[in-house]
Amino acid sequence: MIKALFGTGTAPWRLRGGLAELSATHTAIATRLADGSRASSASSFADALGEAAGTAIGEQELLTNMASLADTQLRFEATARLLQRAYADLRVTMRNG
Repeated sequence: MIKALFGTGTAPWRLRGGLAELSATHTAIATRLADGSRASSASSFADALGEAAGTAIGEQELLTNMASLADTQLRFEATARLLQRAYADLRVTMRNG
């Protein structure tokens, strides 16, 4: 009976897997943004000048990564709410027999 409620193939199992996947995606995007931020902080005028030549591509990549980060965050929050709802439904079902 417990496997039927929490086992593989159930909604809570799929939602937990989705949360893990979204968390890994969020971490990867945040790491890319952090690495790009470190790479963009130039230490000399020559570095700043060289970087200025490639800012259009860098800015576009930054915007893309920021949009992906926001999208991932929204999906994570929605999935977490669905999982909370699934657990609440299970609690009600178990209480009512």
